[in-house]
Amino acid sequence: MKYEFKEKEHLHLLDGKPLTGTSSVGNVLAKPLTWWASGLACEVFGWVNPKYNTDKKVDAKAEKGLNLIKGLSLTKYKELLNKAYRAHQDSLGKSAKKGTDLHAELEDYVKGMMGLRPKRKYDEKIQPFIEWSEENVKKFLWSEAHCYDEELWVGGISDTGVELKDGKRAIIDFKSSKDAYPTHYIQCAGYAIQIEKNGLWSEDGKKNKKVAKKFDALIIVPFGAEVVEPQILHNVDSYKEGFRNAVGLYRLLKK
Repeated sequence: MKYEFKEKEHLHLLDGKPLTGTSSVGNVLAKPLTWWASGLACEVFGWVNPKYNTDKKVDAKAEKGLNLIKGLSLTKYKELLNKAYRAHQDSLGKSAKKGTDLHAELEDYVKGMMGLRPKRKYDEKIQPFIEWSEENVKKFLWSEAHCYDEELWVGGISDTGVELKDGKRAIIDFKSSKDAYPTHYIQCAGYAIQIEKNGLWSEDGKKNKKVAKKFDALIIVPFGAEVVEPQILHNVDSYKEGFRNAVGLYRLLKK
């Protein structure tokens, strides 16, 4: 079977037929992002999260929002409602740009460590990961590698994989989120299934590299956290089963 990837459409193809994206599978599960989205909408009206703010600040923001609404005409109030409705989408657009820049920097670093690009001074945002890598990573195994599984009919691009200094092998996924969520590990386990079965592929499907051993860990690096620290999970087989179940749910909902 021939694998290929069309970057412009972001399509993974097997014998010319589109595969389901690995990241799309995890989207069938609920995420804490629903609370984040509702919070952004409420902020337009003067809400701030009391978990991270004093009562004085909560009251001040709410009063400011209330006074704003009181002084609006119907037309202006409708504009404010539309702004609240779009708040999460506008924020996602900004986050996507930041995430793309961050991934490019991380890709450059990993490829530099693999000898595929010249090493240089990297953005301070990825410094916590660089320091962790220097302490824990023996070698990087790939960067932005493609993978697929014809049985589950999925395809994806894995950020990187490593051999740790303790001899274990892990798949690493970089996220711009504030935390590592279960859906992230399920996505990562999906990569593990595909890579263990069919190996690593180039974008055009012409180069293939087999992986000899099973993966011992899944690692998520949440760069949106106040303290950036890789979050490691070792029960890989359980999350592989979770990914398979998520694929089944994805297919069901698509019907």
